[in-house]
Amino acid sequence: MRRLRIVLVAVLVPALVAVVVGGAVPASADYGNSHGNVQLYQATASMNCNNPSICGSNLGGFWAWAVFDQDGTFDGEVTGCGHLANDHGPGLQGAQHFHVEGHYIITDFGLGPWIVIVDEVDTAAGGSLGTGTVITVPSEFSPVGPAAKAKLSAVDFFGFSAPGVTFNVTVTPMHT
Repeated sequence: MRRLRIVLVAVLVPALVAVVVGGAVPASADYGNSHGNVQLYQATASMNCNNPSICGSNLGGFWAWAVFDQDGTFDGEVTGCGHLANDHGPGLQGAQHFHVEGHYIITDFGLGPWIVIVDEVDTAAGGSLGTGTVITVPSEFSPVGPAAKAKLSAVDFFGFSAPGVTFNVTVTPMHT
């Protein structure tokens, strides 16, 4: 069961936090209510795992910020960092940065109203993918957090905590 939760952290969470949506809006990472589009929520997320017994060879983490606007679009910034080193050659350590944008919905799947990303477009900025590489996720269901003020941890999301494992999501309502 613990291994399943780690798989969720290693696979679902990066998709969730990458906050990448297809069919996108122009990249703008806006602060404030620009061009008449009202910000409803800002969300931040971070995850780090340096515990091989929990995360296997998927050591590392990510940091993300996104704004969710009234028109159903979002945009943000995400950085992922791998901690996997190899004594016999190059490892997979290093960072990858993305500008992310896409669409979201507010839906209740049994936990009250939540922000859920439904599509995204990620544009790489440096790192191993170089600048300008685009990853499109045309359809997804990636819960971000409650559509309300919230500060959540690994225990809140996955029901456990462990040494060397952190996961935090903060949602701040802006003009709701």
